[in-house]
Amino acid sequence: MTSSRTVSKTKSLEAQLVIIGGGGAGLSAAVAAAEKGVPGVIVLEKRGVPGGNTALATGLFACESPVQEREKIIADRDELFKRAMHWAHWNRIDPRIFRAFLNKSGDTIRWLERKGLEFRVIPFFPNQEPRVWHCPAGKGAQLTRVLAKECGEMGVQILLHTTGKKIRRGTGDNVTGLLAMGKEEFEIKTESVIIATGGFGGNQRLLEKHCPQHYEGMPLRGLPLTGDGLLLASEAGAAIDDSVTLLKEGPRVDANRWPLMGLEREACTLWVNTRGERFIDEAVGFHPFESVNALLRQRGKMCFTLLDSTISQSFIEKTPALEEALRIEADKGRLKISDSWDEIARWIGADPGRMKATIEEYNGFCDHGYDQVFAKDRRYLLPLRRAPFYAIRGLPHFLDTLGGIKIDEQMKVLDDRSSPIVGLYAAGVITSGWQPETYCSDLSGSAFGYAINSGRIAGENAAEFLLSRNTST
Repeated sequence: MTSSRTVSKTKSLEAQLVIIGGGGAGLSAAVAAAEKGVPGVIVLEKRGVPGGNTALATGLFACESPVQEREKIIADRDELFKRAMHWAHWNRIDPRIFRAFLNKSGDTIRWLERKGLEFRVIPFFPNQEPRVWHCPAGKGAQLTRVLAKECGEMGVQILLHTTGKKIRRGTGDNVTGLLAMGKEEFEIKTESVIIATGGFGGNQRLLEKHCPQHYEGMPLRGLPLTGDGLLLASEAGAAIDDSVTLLKEGPRVDANRWPLMGLEREACTLWVNTRGERFIDEAVGFHPFESVNALLRQRGKMCFTLLDSTISQSFIEKTPALEEALRIEADKGRLKISDSWDEIARWIGADPGRMKATIEEYNGFCDHGYDQVFAKDRRYLLPLRRAPFYAIRGLPHFLDTLGGIKIDEQMKVLDDRSSPIVGLYAAGVITSGWQPETYCSDLSGSAFGYAINSGRIAGENAAEFLLSRNTST
């Protein structure tokens, strides 16, 4: 890798292709372009290490992959396309962009396996069919390390602590260069740029403008990225979506840890709001990208997961560390343990009589094996009668933003007339058209998968564009 320290002494550089952002999308774009024969690829990475949010991810979506084929998992791309469109109701999704991602996904697993990565296909939630969540050994951190190593071996320069400041366009409106910033400003002469900077979860102004479901103080689990690519694209004449999806989930106890091993979202618990009233079929917690929608409607945007000692002990027996975690969370004030439901109701801020009525009604449903309100699966109907009792405070969290720059299925950036800007591409979560308002949990790992696949698509198409221009000249 080349650091920004070396670049800071250089007033200008030349490159066939410049990629802004060294996360999963940017690294896969760089490797894909280099494999197609593009010399002189440069990746600009604002942080001191490549990887971005992809390095924090666990598994990526794919269908018709070699792993699925070996395990005889039928993950038909047509059926999954229909399922995704049904989930989205064709809202916010450009079907051509989504189809390009879907069609590429299986081959991308093959591509990564050839680079030495090993995958397990496991269910993201119980009884998920088909299994589509491909978890690499070492997770996203290892995957990005492998791609960064490939970049080094193929002569791709990764300039750390360096970012783009302005995309230059010529008289024909095509890309002609990039103003970059390391320790100081410098120019890069280039005919093609790929924007792969990730989302803008750390930019309050952009969140307020583009994400209506975001509220001030909403905890962020991912990196606090600032949306540099969105601003660069907009200044260069790109069309920007007004409304951007939040990759949100909940309830969760803590943004950056999972101290209770997901107990706050277990199906066999009871969830109440600050009024002490039940508001959801708790089994929806298997799909945290859906359950968070119900949570956001509650007063204070919080809820409380209730359980008794019988339920808690059943989980402690499986995970002994949970007992200590419960005590620690109680000391931090995020959990209440008491022999009295009245005391727990007061801690929640609910009327004790109302919450007592909620619990008695729910226990009756459990006794009869039928939830008359939300039709919860009887397998998860367990009464709460044995003290001590627990109440776990849960909040919505978001991992990233999904969308912004308008593109076509070749990852070409579009202007306000829906015409491609010659030489300009974008990939990863900073682009729009591949995810609806509620993140599709049926296609587990879509954000991770889309980053890698859209990066490959952008890199390959940028390479085709550059090599065709070189041939014609």
